[in-house]
Parts: sequence; C-alpha cells; structure tokens
Amino acid sequence: MKAILKTISAKDDLDYDEFFNSEKNIEKRRNLISELRKALAPNFRPSVNQLTDWLKMLYKSRRVAQRIIKSGKGLVEKCRIHNNNRVHDVSK
Repeated sequence: MKAILKTISAKDDLDYDEFFNSEKNIEKRRNLISELRKALAPNFRPSVNQLTDWLKMLYKSRRVAQRIIKSGKGLVEKCRIHNNNRVHDVSK
C-alpha cells in the first residue's frame, strides 16, 4: 500500500497539518480509498474500514515525523526511534 501511495501526487496526499478527520482530509481520504481499492483489487479486496485504519496509522506516523523535523530535532529523534524499535523487536 505504501508503494501505491508513493505514486499518488502530493496534492492528493493527506494534509499532515490538519487533523485526520478534518473536512479537507476526509475529502482527500475518500479519493485515496477509491484509488487504493482499485489498485489492490486484483490480489486483495480490503474493506473501507481496513483502508481507513491503515491510512490512520500511516497518517499518525507521518504527522509525528513531520513535527519532529519541523522542531529541528530530526537526527537525534531518528536515532532514538530506531533504538526503541530495535528494543521492541527483541522483546517480542
């Protein structure tokens, strides 16, 4: 799904300065879901709820990453996040 989202133009992508359920993002999400369903249809038929949940998770991680970059702590935070992910992978 991420590979499909990379092919979508930037103007059709969600606005990470707005909330996920803002009117602007709801309209963009409606278009994204229809495009994703068409692209995934030959192999997989996800429901609208599944796609919404996936987009919500991607939105959350991208919004956090964008905020970190805007604050100027990009490199330090990337190292911390990477280390935390490694710890969680080992403990599972």
